[in-house]
Amino acid sequence: MEIDAWQLQVLIREAAKEAVAEFARHLEPSKDEITYSQACKEFGEGWLDHQVAIGAAKWFRKGVYKNSPKIFSRKELKALKEGPSKVLRNCF
Repeated sequence: MEIDAWQLQVLIREAAKEAVAEFARHLEPSKDEITYSQACKEFGEGWLDHQVAIGAAKWFRKGVYKNSPKIFSRKELKALKEGPSKVLRNCF
């Protein structure tokens, strides 16, 4: 498979965007956190409940108590819903 310079530039740009997003997420992980109700509004309650039921979407409790809010990773939910970017998906 051969690619030209323009395609290589697009691939590098997409990979750089992913790397910057991952770096920002590691610097301040609380920006990536989303509660169950926010995730339902953003991704749809039925879809989210299905992903939790099949074990694809992972969550954790924000506090130590049983009624503490469920927290999801926005990046992981977005990756489940949309998959990899089209440019990176077409590359491989």
